[in-house]
Amino acid sequence: MELRQFLGALRMRWVFSTLTFLVGAALTAAVVLLMTPQYGSSVKLFVSTPSGGSAEYAASFIVTQRVASYAELATDPSVLQRVVDKLDLDTSYEDLEGQVSASVITGTQTIELDVTADTPELAQQIAKAEAEEVVALVEQLERPAVKDEEPAIAARIAAEPSISDTPVSPNLPLNIGIGLLLSLFVAIVGALLRDLLDRTVKSRQDAEKISGHSVLVTLPYDPQVKKTPLATEAGGSLAEAFRVLRTNLQFADLDSQRQAILVSSALPDEGKTLVATNLALTMAQSGRSVLLIDADMRNPNVAELLGLENSVGVVTVLVGRTSIDEATQPHSSGISFLGTGPTPPNPAEVLDTQAMRDLIARVRKDYDAVIIDAPPMLPVADASILLTEVDGALLLVRHGSTTREQLRLAVSRIETVGGRLFGTILNRTPRRVGDADGYGYGYGHGYGYGYAPTVDTDSTPTAAPAAPPDPEPGGRRIGRRVKR
Repeated sequence: MELRQFLGALRMRWVFSTLTFLVGAALTAAVVLLMTPQYGSSVKLFVSTPSGGSAEYAASFIVTQRVASYAELATDPSVLQRVVDKLDLDTSYEDLEGQVSASVITGTQTIELDVTADTPELAQQIAKAEAEEVVALVEQLERPAVKDEEPAIAARIAAEPSISDTPVSPNLPLNIGIGLLLSLFVAIVGALLRDLLDRTVKSRQDAEKISGHSVLVTLPYDPQVKKTPLATEAGGSLAEAFRVLRTNLQFADLDSQRQAILVSSALPDEGKTLVATNLALTMAQSGRSVLLIDADMRNPNVAELLGLENSVGVVTVLVGRTSIDEATQPHSSGISFLGTGPTPPNPAEVLDTQAMRDLIARVRKDYDAVIIDAPPMLPVADASILLTEVDGALLLVRHGSTTREQLRLAVSRIETVGGRLFGTILNRTPRRVGDADGYGYGYGHGYGYGYAPTVDTDSTPTAAPAAPPDPEPGGRRIGRRVKR
């Protein structure tokens, strides 16, 4: 992994890394502060040959060799058990072994015993008892074979065991420092692992490589979209993003004077409804006559977004209850809107009819641009049915949500029915990883197609003010452009 990829992964996962580090730091502080203080006591044993002994000269060499053995025997189970019995300790010799250590002071014949315990007094008592037992052990092992002869080597307690009210552990600065370093390490490694194991689309390069088509625009996440979801109201980067999309679509289909564009996504909650609506508004700003059709009969949202009615629309036209002109509603932005009408029990069958094909063919002649908000590609077949009746499709890809396999399947479904994909739109990208476009927003809707995406209850857009239809003389609505 290159340094740029490493830093990019950390930037992408900064929330996870920060939370992991903070949790680790909190756990470290809790563990350190809850640790029982341990107090220490030390005592020194001097190992030598008895003064004036006949074997003093020879024994001086033996002492140097044996003093390390005596230090090791200080923690022998038999010695520790005698200490436990002597002090009547409420512990086993195995536990005591972790509290006692013995070492030889370099260059000397001195053994130092170090003891830790819950109180200073207990530590001193254990140190004294341990020292006495080691002295007794040396005396036993060095006892001469001839009675009344002095041993060649003896051990003596140099001084009384020390006592201190200052705990030797825990070492707060050291333990907290180690805990923070471990937390930081876990946070970094965890972020990298999550990034490596993440199969979602997270960049323009991912989307283009998997789909085989260009990303027409990237739409960075903008929380202000909840308040001003329409480009005509928000202005700024939101409006500019859709102007970029409008321009790119003109280059994607240069030979067509009139365009019928289907907007869909792999799964629900990826932002297709707002993209379709704002694309229609932006096209209308350029002076084109635009009809926005809500073909998502399973979960219509466009009418609510525009502040218009959805009770009359495609379904009522198809069953012959009203005409296209009567069902079309004008909006103050200049676009015309055709809702879904009553929800049918079989949306796919309704869309896959000659009447629906005739409806699309009719409106394509009447408007410069027809934008269709279609259901997601993977859960249902509705969008696939409509693909053969339009010039091309736009496929929404939600950053960090749509997986590579889902995008691949959605593109494959478009190609299977012979549809044309103009390109993809990468939605809800973090601004720090946005592409060169640098414009736009992020938005999503929830759906009821059998999938279970995470629904943001705060993502319901604020409806735009409704524009009451002004009837022309004779009862015609003025929202639809005059047929050319």
